Amino acid sequence: MGEPTWKKNTQYIESLILNAAHEGNILPLTSSCNVFCKFCSHRQNFAEVEVYRIAPRSRAEVEKALTFMNPARPVVIGESVTRIIEGEPFTHPSIIEILQLVRATFPGTTIQITTNGSLLDKETVEVLRRLGKIVVNLSLNSATEAGRVLLMGDTNASQSIQSAVLLKEHGIPFHGSIVAMPHLVGWQDLNKTIKWLSLNGAQTIRILLPGFSKQAPPALRFEPALWDELYMFIAQLREEVPTPLTCEPPAICDLQPRVTGVIAGSPADRAGIQPGDLIVDINKKPVLTRVHAFNKVLKTSSPEITLKRKNNLITVKIPKKPWERSGLVMDYDIDPELIREMIRVVRQQRASKVLILTSELAGPIIKMALEHFFEDTSEVQVIVARNRFFGGSIKAAGLLTVEDFTAALKEYLQVKSQWQPQLVLLPGLAFDHRGRDLIGRSYYELEEQFGLPAKIL
Repeated sequence: MGEPTWKKNTQYIESLILNAAHEGNILPLTSSCNVFCKFCSHRQNFAEVEVYRIAPRSRAEVEKALTFMNPARPVVIGESVTRIIEGEPFTHPSIIEILQLVRATFPGTTIQITTNGSLLDKETVEVLRRLGKIVVNLSLNSATEAGRVLLMGDTNASQSIQSAVLLKEHGIPFHGSIVAMPHLVGWQDLNKTIKWLSLNGAQTIRILLPGFSKQAPPALRFEPALWDELYMFIAQLREEVPTPLTCEPPAICDLQPRVTGVIAGSPADRAGIQPGDLIVDINKKPVLTRVHAFNKVLKTSSPEITLKRKNNLITVKIPKKPWERSGLVMDYDIDPELIREMIRVVRQQRASKVLILTSELAGPIIKMALEHFFEDTSEVQVIVARNRFFGGSIKAAGLLTVEDFTAALKEYLQVKSQWQPQLVLLPGLAFDHRGRDLIGRSYYELEEQFGLPAKIL
């Protein structure tokens, strides 16, 4: 009769956790959470979506996950693994012991913890200080008690807000993040929150643009113009706030490796790099995109960088070790390695006509990158698959389903009946390590239905 469903799910969840550890250096600890965020994506899921809650992980389970991780990269705690509902790490009953275990296992590795701040008291923050090489991502979302209550149902809002002060006092580097919902709390609340984080020494502040699925209640919905309003609002605040501000997703209209911001006191800051500088080359070799430039600097020891500032060329050297953070803050566009991988797969498949399916957000960037970097004679077409399954304002590749790709392919092939692709390329963010989407359907269904070979990148 085969294995029972619960056992199969247990094995699958464990494979997700270990894959996250191996691929992303992510250490899921618990799905328990002590707040009730209105914007939590899991509250807008449909019944068919395969997401899983996990109990607080045992010491043995954590030890096993650590064996899959790379000590040269930060250990990430509290970040969501798409199919695992990640909770507040400090609700774990043994969080201090687990952090001590991670530190004992990886003495020189940065531990990056994402928290809502509500459980950061003096004693806990002092423990973090003693552990050393801790970086906190503080999901504050609002620096007013009324805002925290409205957005997150936070019953400990005052302590949550003061957690930024505690981190500053104990010298623990932290980054702020805000799910921007001015349509609920007002623009002044967003303004105050950004300035509060900056005042208390946040190294960067990430503003996450809101989204809603077609299942979201009316109160969470907003007009499409809100994103443009947020981009303009943040652009204006950059003139007032010294802390680098980034938007996610960023407003990308080109692939020029321009610096968004520089962390105060960082190697890049000491080298004299300024926001708005354009990186021309690194160690005399040209860079292609923001991601390419950022990664080259990250991997290189004391890179020599040629910058274009207004109409002047400037050469600087960033004093740093390989894999040491430089302090450069740059928007995410595209890694040229993705285009190189596309070329490799196309040549391997010997395809002369290639169809690339991607999301609404990534579509324009993929097209720009292909125009600049695709060195192959194959004919390539890019089509956008809309997030029909989740609907609403969702435009992300990670939330596309086989159903969405099927609809996009049908529409395209009906219109372009004379152009028959020989290969279909799909975004890897939409699938797990077994090639299944968020509702458990395999991308192989596309191959069977359309008679076309498909590859995930």
